[in-house]
This record gives sequence, structure tokens and C-alpha cells, in this order.
Amino acid sequence: SGRVRVAERWTDRLGGCPLAFIHKTRDPMKPNQVVANRVVGEVEGRVCLIVDDMIDTGGTITKAADILFDSGAADVIVASTHALLSDPATERLKNSRISELVVTNTLPLPPEKQLDKITVLSIAPLLARAIREVFDDGSVTTLFGGLS
Repeated sequence: SGRVRVAERWTDRLGGCPLAFIHKTRDPMKPNQVVANRVVGEVEGRVCLIVDDMIDTGGTITKAADILFDSGAADVIVASTHALLSDPATERLKNSRISELVVTNTLPLPPEKQLDKITVLSIAPLLARAIREVFDDGSVTTLFGGLS
């Protein structure tokens, strides 16, 4: 599938590190709820990086981390573009075994939702480069390694 190809490109960009998936399902009767079921791949003794587009209530991410730890992961780090952090996300993340959550500043993170384990990266340099490419008749796609 397309997601598998994208994940494989990530592993290539990370030096060919091993790849694992968390199989998840959605109940069409429960919007915005995902059930993380099982790990496909070897994670025992490894530091695992979970990459997701956004974190809303934190339920899927914290459950995924629990499944990784239950499968023997040494540590879990999460990277996400958008940190919505709707309640009870902050509490779930605070009480989770996730050691670090890396997010961008596409959405403001109010002081009451800031945790020591959250690292916020600015997208300002990316936006500046995109604007420069547009004005120079360049290619915005090159900002993403040519992946569109």
C-alpha cells in the first residue's frame, strides 16, 4: 500500500533501520477512535519511533506505545506534525511511558499543555524556504526530498 511505501522511504532516510507496524482498526460507529491491536515486526530491546500526522486526544499514541513496551521495546519516542492535544491528551501523555514527544508549532501549545517531555520544533524555516522557492520559480517539492 501507499503507507507502506512511505514508511519504507522513512527507514531508508534513517539509515535502513528496521521497520515495524502497529496494526490498528477503526470502528465506523465511533468517530476519531482507533484501536491499536498488535505489532508487526521486531521491536524487542529497541528504541521505537512512532510517526503520526496529528495527536488529538492521545489515546491511539499512548495505546500504541503500551503495545510496543509490552512487545519488549526499550523506549518509545513519538513524532507528530500537529499537536491538537484535546482533553485528556495532556494527562494521557504525562502518565504514559513515552519518553519524548516531538511536534511542530503548526498549532499553538498553551502553557497548561506544555510538558517536559514535549519538544516543539518551529516550521518557520520550512515556510521561509517554501516562499523563497515560489518567488525564485523553484520547486517546493524539493523541500521534501522530492517526495510528493
